[in-house]
Amino acid sequence: MRSGIASPPDFREPSGSQTVRMDKEKEQTLKKHITKTRVVILIAAIAAAVAAVGAFSYFTAAGSGTGSATVGSATAIALSGSPVGTLYPGGADASVTVSITNNGGGAQRVGTISASVADNAGCLGTWFVVDSVAYNQTLPPSGADSAVTAVRMLDSGTNQNVCQGKSMTINWTSN
Repeated sequence: MRSGIASPPDFREPSGSQTVRMDKEKEQTLKKHITKTRVVILIAAIAAAVAAVGAFSYFTAAGSGTGSATVGSATAIALSGSPVGTLYPGGADASVTVSITNNGGGAQRVGTISASVADNAGCLGTWFVVDSVAYNQTLPPSGADSAVTAVRMLDSGTNQNVCQGKSMTINWTSN
């Protein structure tokens, strides 16, 4: 009897060696239980993951919708250039460096650059030829570049004195 409480008739206090053996047995049983529990939890987690993936792959539905986008507008490419040199009827070509500028907010393609000469007080533009430039490049937004060409004054076989000292305007275009 301990502390005034009666022990059941078949209860006996374990001896010291029995206590150690019981503790080891409990420990081994607990380890087995924990290991089994972990395996069961792991299998349950894998099964849940497979079920979730399977459910995801089979729940599909058709859909539709609309959206909008704003498309920018092309901005005219700026072309300019003046001949370096003096022109004479039937004379040598004068070199012209054409400045090409994209003032737009988007990239723009420049194909062939060509030009014509405007009439000026009796001096005919058709008496001049400007060589075209096959530029064929894309300029980035706010980009600039240049190309070189030539202009010449043709000998018309008529009196071209009216052109002496005149400044001729070159009208540049591109496609």
